[in-house]
Amino acid sequence: MNKKKWLTCLLVTVLSVSTLLSGCGSDKDESKAATENGNAGETASQDQSLEFSMYNFDDGWQPAPWGETVTTKWIQENKKVSINYLPTNGNAKQRFNAMYASGELPEVISLSPGPELDRLISEGQLVELDPYLDKYPNLKKAAGDQIININRSEDGKLYVFPEWYVGGDHMNGNGGWAVNRKIYKEMGSPKLETLTELESYLRAVKEKYPNVIPLEVGAPYDIKMIYSAFKENGTPYFMNRMFYPEGNTLKPITEDPAFKEFMLFASRLYRDKLMTQDVFTQKADQMIEKLSQGKVAVSISANLSGRARVPNSTLRAQDPEGGYEFIWPIHKEGLDKNKIYPNYTGREGGGKIVITKNAKDPERIFAYLDWATSNEGQSVLWFGPPGFLWDTKDENGIPIPNDKYKTMDKAELDKLHISDNMMVGNATWVDLAKVAREGLLPKEQQDFQTQQQVNVAWKTSMDITPFANTDPQGDSEEGIILQSVKDMFDQAFSTMIYAKNDAEVESILKKTNEEMQKLGFPKVLDYVAKKWQDNLNKMNGK
Repeated sequence: MNKKKWLTCLLVTVLSVSTLLSGCGSDKDESKAATENGNAGETASQDQSLEFSMYNFDDGWQPAPWGETVTTKWIQENKKVSINYLPTNGNAKQRFNAMYASGELPEVISLSPGPELDRLISEGQLVELDPYLDKYPNLKKAAGDQIININRSEDGKLYVFPEWYVGGDHMNGNGGWAVNRKIYKEMGSPKLETLTELESYLRAVKEKYPNVIPLEVGAPYDIKMIYSAFKENGTPYFMNRMFYPEGNTLKPITEDPAFKEFMLFASRLYRDKLMTQDVFTQKADQMIEKLSQGKVAVSISANLSGRARVPNSTLRAQDPEGGYEFIWPIHKEGLDKNKIYPNYTGREGGGKIVITKNAKDPERIFAYLDWATSNEGQSVLWFGPPGFLWDTKDENGIPIPNDKYKTMDKAELDKLHISDNMMVGNATWVDLAKVAREGLLPKEQQDFQTQQQVNVAWKTSMDITPFANTDPQGDSEEGIILQSVKDMFDQAFSTMIYAKNDAEVESILKKTNEEMQKLGFPKVLDYVAKKWQDNLNKMNGK
């Protein structure tokens, strides 16, 4: 997931019903944290101030100016660190190219994998980070060797500090299947585990509730999630990439028997009006409105835990029997239900922070970033400074909300922009912090999204880290082929959903497969497969 999506999903969860805000501890807590964080904490808090320029390569995520929020003001005063954000002026790429051409790159850049990052590395514009890893150990401790190694360049060196990496054994995800609790109970709470049971339930709902959408699938991507029900280890990630693994090779998704079954099933649901009829045109807020009205019996979406959060609260306030509840992912008869993955997790981190050779003090910049990704740094950046909305931490180092937080109007709380300047996010720490905080609340006050993540979504997420950064560059031969295939495939996909019968689905599927071959897709698969195997070697320390 890229940085913008990560931040959006997490802020929706955290700054909503139970907003995770606030942060740190007493002098005793701080002393202990400084000891645990080692050299990074010491360097970041030296008397000598550190100031550096930073460019966020994202028009949609421009943080509040440094020092203007309670969080960054605390860092400025206590860690002696100031960041001068350079605005994108609404055109991130154009401004980046202008800075690049003039040789006036900022000291730090936050960006996603792509041609800009590749260019910076290949032309020697970035500072190698390996010399700092052991001296400032928080990143190495939190991310682990596999995540660090998969972020290495082809020359074997590390130039990027990952953002929103997922360390340890933790998995994340926001999607899955959910039922309307009230309708499900009124229908007799039938067994709902297999595709056959699902289709039977949807047909019964259509007959009994003519004004209810049997299956709400939200958007085109969400339909693709149903593919996971037809195959063990068949995450929708493969649908997005239009391939599936077979041994050490990759094949077009159009040749996968499970994909054919999925297309026949989805098309049948659509033409029988058992699923959303405006799936290719509706916006997210339209889906949320349907959920809020209780006019959905079953739903599947990549961000269902987020989209159903407010509707769930609305319906339960009207009727305790109302609202939504995640169910274990639907699966084809005969498959192992514990190998069905509607979610997937890339541990490598969607965003990357790099230090350019224009940096005046690259080591101290790294030291600050390393502190920021530590438990102490994440507490401050995510929950706010110590003594503001929290005073102490629990036994796991998670800030405990104080009375000020509990009594503050949530609208006023949002205006504080506590976590606007979050950087080098440790997704595992933030996710587990959410869980710990929710555990302090009565069950009826716990956040819906976090509950569904813990109960189902995180448990049904597949690790796809070996496929990190395997897309070809857009201007390469493989990249141009990939875009042509994607444009064709997307059109064919919607045409198959709209098909009048099974025969038409199969005919379109056959033509789609042939067209992918003609456009040169096997060349793309060879490229991705090599990158995939290289990643596996990196992750295994080879």
